[in-house]
Amino acid sequence: MMKINELMKRLDEIAPFKDSEDWDNTGLLVGDSEAEVTGVLTTLDCSLETVDEAIGKDLNTIVSHHPLIFPKVNSITEHFYGRIIRKLIKNDINLITMHTNLDHQPNGVSHMIAEALGYPDTEILIPKKYELKKLRVNIPKEDKEDLKKGLSEGGVGNQGDYTECFFEYPVTGQFRPNEDANPHIGTRNELETVDEYIVEAVFDSGRQDQVIDALLKVHPYEEPAFDIFTINNVPNKGLGVKFNYDDRLDSLIELLEDKMDHPVVNVVKSNEQDISTVGIIGGSGMSYADAAFRQGIDVLITGDVKYHEAYDAKLLGRNIIDAGHYLEMFMKEGLETLIKDNIGLNAVSSKTNTNPFQ
Repeated sequence: MMKINELMKRLDEIAPFKDSEDWDNTGLLVGDSEAEVTGVLTTLDCSLETVDEAIGKDLNTIVSHHPLIFPKVNSITEHFYGRIIRKLIKNDINLITMHTNLDHQPNGVSHMIAEALGYPDTEILIPKKYELKKLRVNIPKEDKEDLKKGLSEGGVGNQGDYTECFFEYPVTGQFRPNEDANPHIGTRNELETVDEYIVEAVFDSGRQDQVIDALLKVHPYEEPAFDIFTINNVPNKGLGVKFNYDDRLDSLIELLEDKMDHPVVNVVKSNEQDISTVGIIGGSGMSYADAAFRQGIDVLITGDVKYHEAYDAKLLGRNIIDAGHYLEMFMKEGLETLIKDNIGLNAVSSKTNTNPFQ
């Protein structure tokens, strides 16, 4: 049977937790990493009723989209969120949150919404640029394999689904050790030439200190020659999705209401011609509206639209459908499918309605 720590590794393959925003709170929030998983309940929010549902279905792990412990929790009592946390602990229920890391995947929450509407062929709406670093280091030919091994253990050379990705080419190096040097190769005060290799590889920018530490530990030279460059990479990740839609705006609104089984909150109708491209940002997406419409969409479906945001959209000639934050409920079935297909665990989507609005 799979343990929680193994489940976390597998979930990290589906939606890497490093893709979470800095302000977010994702990962194992409540639980025991050594506990065995009896089954998974996927949910938008973790409520008291959600915990009861997990207990009733003998599922000891809940994977939610919205973080329960967020923002900072100062006490865990019988009040407020403490009631839910206490119930989780008393019943040995593990709680894992996949929030903005799931939002940023090509098959993430916004894609799950589009798929529920009947439009599974989507593209990333706002691509996310990742800042990567590239290490370039000189190494004697006979030491380069040990160097690559040590750097790989330090997190260098990981690219997407691949590890130990290095590039190398031969060069000739020269140096003159002074009288205070302790050279690995050569003699003090004499010019030395060495057959070397340049080894290059990329790494996450946040790991620069660890990478330099790993390099200095494994490199044989007293003063290794190396460079670190900043590069921008645009993988197939980002916020929201877009898809082709050949119909009227009113038809799209009717489709949404039919699938959600309740009316949309509000609509800004600025341009009612036929719609050809629809954008979706699950949750609160109006702060990204400018970037979204620069991608050529005709209407943006999102939630939590404020009055002045709607007013500005009207003046800018933009169509906005405020379907509410609970539009993200479609992630329950989407994440259930991902877990079943990619991990092979017993997963069930929650039937509990956690929408606070009536």
